[in-house]
Amino acid sequence: MLGGHTMVGQLACRVLIVDDENLFRRALAGTLVAAGYVVRTAVDGLDAIGKLREGPPDLIVSDLRMPRMSGYEFLGVVRHRFPQTPVIAISCEVRSDGMPEEVAADAFLQKNELRHEDLLQLMSDLLRKPPIRTADPRLDFKPVQANWDGDGHYIIACAECLRSFRVRCDRVLARCPQTTACDHCRGVVRFLVVDGDSPEPAVGRLPQTVDYSLCQPFTYLGKSNPSI
Repeated sequence: MLGGHTMVGQLACRVLIVDDENLFRRALAGTLVAAGYVVRTAVDGLDAIGKLREGPPDLIVSDLRMPRMSGYEFLGVVRHRFPQTPVIAISCEVRSDGMPEEVAADAFLQKNELRHEDLLQLMSDLLRKPPIRTADPRLDFKPVQANWDGDGHYIIACAECLRSFRVRCDRVLARCPQTTACDHCRGVVRFLVVDGDSPEPAVGRLPQTVDYSLCQPFTYLGKSNPSI
């Protein structure tokens, strides 16, 4: 936010830029804002998940090599949670075969050869004809089941970042819905211990539910000089 208010670009299409390189992120954000887009930025995948908590953008441009959570992992989260959102992956990795198969993106651009006019055209094409994918129906508002790991902790899977984390057993009440913050993305996770004896660990299991009732409306930065 700049000057205490949000300035909206002419196109009113919301774009999330995810990149850990300060100068590149600022330059790209400035170009997109000048082109009329409403831009929000994040420094890595976990930071971007915090932005998604406020609401999904119309399009995402993400680097692949980033600390804490890479673009590979982040785009996998996006494809799982927001499959209808078009995504452009960018990277300095030189590839002659185009986009890596493991990247959940609709397009791939070489970062060190990136021309802004090419990116703007690609964004326009994806926004005009977004990918047809159905949303995952598994998310609801019931608590996630916590599972005993046999070592004094319960394993809880976060539905926002799709990572698991541990909670000490002395902080958990069996059969009582509780709330905690994800160790990774700090998202709010509601969980429930069904059987505190010796359930099987939940490491690697995809989360089923999370409560999004605490989320706030998505706000974006304005037309010029976005605060990164």
